[in-house]
Amino acid sequence: MTRRMIPFTIASALVAETQNGDPILNVLRSSMETKKGVTLYLHGQTIGLLVTAIGEHFIEGRNQQASKIVVRIASIDAAALS
Repeated sequence: MTRRMIPFTIASALVAETQNGDPILNVLRSSMETKKGVTLYLHGQTIGLLVTAIGEHFIEGRNQQASKIVVRIASIDAAALS
């Protein structure tokens, strides 16, 4: 790779990042669309839920123990589809 190609490589990586979006939000949207559960990892704790709504800063979900769970998106460390 030459020095001339480096800025183009970085720019293409940034474009791919914005097109694909945030990977955690992609998992949350997939959970909501397919109605499958998701496990959220928050500061060493785990919460299993089904996503019912996604807002700008919060997600809303439910599970067997609680009918409504609201989680701040910024506090999510990781997410996994069940």
